[in-house]
Order: sequence, then C-alpha cells, then structure tokens
Amino acid sequence: MTSLLLAGAPEAVANSSASTDQPQAERKICRKQIETGSLIKGKKVCFTAKQWQKLADANREEVERTSSMGSSSGK
Repeated sequence: MTSLLLAGAPEAVANSSASTDQPQAERKICRKQIETGSLIKGKKVCFTAKQWQKLADANREEVERTSSMGSSSGK
C-alpha cells in the first residue's frame, strides 16, 4: 500500500544525490512524497533506478490484481 502511494505521486521530482562517477543504476534518485491532504507536509524518498522500477512494477501488479478482483465479483 505504501509503495502504491510512492509511485503515484505526480509531484515527484527526480534529483541525483550521488556523485557522477557512479553507474546510472547505482545512483540514488530522490522524489518528494507529499502527504495526502497537505500541500506542505512531505518527505524525501530515495532509491536507485532499479529499486524505483521494482516499486513501479509491484504497484502495477497490485492495481491489476485488485482491479480484476473487483470486476469479476458480482457479474
């Protein structure tokens, strides 16, 4: 559930917080996670590109799983 919120933040801004001599896949990418219902509260979340991709894949699978459960339940 938390991962779903992280990947869906449209106000996410990517920043490079690592030195430029690291490979692209190992550099940290930071995004600001805004608390729902607030324009001010939020925190910075940093992962590697590979970790962000895993998170996006997991979110997509979760959405597909819950969507298919809801559409076949009553009809």
